[in-house]
Amino acid sequence: MTAVSFEGARDAKDLPQVYLTPGTLFCSAVPSVVGTVLGSCVAVCLLDRHRRAAGMNHFVLSCDPAGGDSLRYGDVALARLRDRMARLGCDSHDLRAKVFGGAAVLPFGELTDTVGSTNVRTALEWLQRQSIPVIARRTGGTNGMLLRFHTGLGRVLVRRIASGVDVPASSSVPSFDSNIDTQAWSGRPGPKDQP
Repeated sequence: MTAVSFEGARDAKDLPQVYLTPGTLFCSAVPSVVGTVLGSCVAVCLLDRHRRAAGMNHFVLSCDPAGGDSLRYGDVALARLRDRMARLGCDSHDLRAKVFGGAAVLPFGELTDTVGSTNVRTALEWLQRQSIPVIARRTGGTNGMLLRFHTGLGRVLVRRIASGVDVPASSSVPSFDSNIDTQAWSGRPGPKDQP
């Protein structure tokens, strides 16, 4: 499989648009824009800097106590995301991760051990066991977030959502780039992080 060239990338509105609901994932070597809305859920984006393939999942809980295989659970969703990336020809040594979500939005649980914090811990521990470096992370807090992952660029645009606000899936997200190390993805120096 040959690497996809992203020179002269089209405007984001011309790219395929994918919306992830909880318990789903998407992987492709074709530049796309993948969106989702997170509260206590977590989304992990995997990027292969050599193949220019990327994928994202959206999981609800860390693991199924019954040992099921639903993508709603982090242990399953993370392994399937890695497996789908491998099907695109990606080597796990070339993968980089970005982790989002895990807010304390549910009205139960201690602030130190919420559903969201457990989901984030599951993702980070799994990535560490797989030796996949995390190059960007926006997790925690008390508000949800809207994500738009530009797979061809390796960039994730994030917008925090105020409590009690309805956000349509087609909403545009002119926000900041969460990319910590743009150079690791593109080979070119990137913008500095914004607060």
